[in-house]
Amino acid sequence: MKRASKKVREIRFHSGKCGRIICVNSYAEQEYAKRLEADDRVENYEENCRLDPEQFQHVNPVGIRASYLKQEWKTDFLIHRTDETQAVREVVREDELTKATTLEQLELSRRYWEAVGVSDWRVALFREGGVSPAP
Repeated sequence: MKRASKKVREIRFHSGKCGRIICVNSYAEQEYAKRLEADDRVENYEENCRLDPEQFQHVNPVGIRASYLKQEWKTDFLIHRTDETQAVREVVREDELTKATTLEQLELSRRYWEAVGVSDWRVALFREGGVSPAP
């Protein structure tokens, strides 16, 4: 998850599943998108999906900075599966998991998606040599 207004690198490529050029913000996200492309359970996906600030009122604010609830955020991937369920994946480098801000942002993402009814939320951990878990 990242701030919607933050300037970030853009990596563009064509997605056959989405039928358009998609734009991700890191090589880890690009690698994960390739996994989504290859997964038969994935119908399509949305990259850099903006969170609806109106829904933050339904998010438990305990342990989340008040300023975070006033900002615009994007989640890395909202996945639409062939069985008509949805999943969310946040791609995170392993070394970022030691940062309190990263953990707080991930928790905000988890609570947001839980509040809007998406229960399959996970971190796709980027380690040297690959991303896990599977879509």
